[in-house]
Parts: sequence; C-alpha cells; structure tokens
Amino acid sequence: MGPDCPRTFKPSGMIEVRKRSRTQTMARILQAVGEVISERGVNRVGINAVAERAGVNKVLIYRYFGGWEGLMERFLHEGHFLTDYNQQFLEKHPETDPSVKKQYRINYLVGLLRELKVRMPAQEMLKWEISNPGSYLSQQLAMARNESFQKVLDQFFTNDKEDQSAVTAILVSGITMLLLIAPNQNQFMTLDLQSDEGWKRIEHAIHRICDTLTP
Repeated sequence: MGPDCPRTFKPSGMIEVRKRSRTQTMARILQAVGEVISERGVNRVGINAVAERAGVNKVLIYRYFGGWEGLMERFLHEGHFLTDYNQQFLEKHPETDPSVKKQYRINYLVGLLRELKVRMPAQEMLKWEISNPGSYLSQQLAMARNESFQKVLDQFFTNDKEDQSAVTAILVSGITMLLLIAPNQNQFMTLDLQSDEGWKRIEHAIHRICDTLTP
C-alpha cells in the first residue's frame, strides 16, 4: 500500500460499542432461554423460539453460540441456579466457627428451598436432567452441581462423628422432589403443597433435622 493510499481505521470507541452491543445481545438471548424454558420446558426450547423471544435474528444465535447445544451449554454455565446459589452462600458465609455451623446449615437448606421454589427455569432444567440422564448436557449439569455441592459440604456439613453428607443429600433431594411435583400435585402425604402453611411445615422439619446434627 502506497503512502497516498487511504487507510481505514476503526476507532477504539467504535470497537468498544460493538463489543458492548454483542455482550448485551448475548445476555438478552440467554435471558430468553430461561423465559422459554419456564413457559415450555427444556424439550421445547428451540432456536426459533429463543430468537423470537429475544427479538433477534436466529443467525446471531448460531454466530455467538454455534447452535442449540452451544447455547444451552452457555446458559448452564452462566445461569446454573444451584452452582450460583452455592457460590453466593459460601461468599456470604465464610466463617467456619463450630458455634455457627448449625445455623448456617439451616440457612443454607431453607434458603435453597425458598430460592428454588421461585426459579422455574432451574426446576425445568432439573426435570429435563432427570429424563435425559445420558446426554452430554445432563452430565455437565451433574458434574457442575456435584463440584459445587462438595464445597458447601466441606465447609458446613463435615463431621467425624456422623455422615452429614448423606443426611444433606437426603434433605436436598427431598426438597427438590417436593418442588418438582408441587405444580401438578396438591398434596404429598399430609403436606399441602399449594399452601404457605404446607411449606412452613417443611421448613420447620428442616430446622428439626438440622438441630439433631452434631455441631
């Protein structure tokens, strides 16, 4: 190129605007994934439905995520409720003093129940994982969840005198099961799953069980 030939420059400000625009568009697409999952379930999440909800051309989804699997993978990594909840709880409760561990266990389990109860995309992902145990995405879900849970167990649910990990696994799986059946089942045993009183009974039971664990 000769000295008199015009050159095309891309000001850094323009590049930043494009990056910001791309980031915002990707965030809108990921938010749309969660909304579609809440309304239709994971099995009915498609590129067209997500693009329509996000208000973007579906070509952008292929460009940014590589297709459906890439989109779902990114959604799991960016918005996986359980790993996010566990990480936030650990950051909020860094203390390991035995005198406060019992209360932290209660806070963790009751908080998990309350948060998951209002997170419909997370519930739908759990349902999908249960019905698709051999898929790559479900294996990624299980791996991320187990690694995340282990950090919480090591911090708050470890004791040489009893297997608190097993107790916690039963509580978490029980909480999850009750939440997943609640939309289609009014009652489980004597628990009213459609009333605040029923869920208060469950929270009270969590308190009672945690009180029996060794500090």
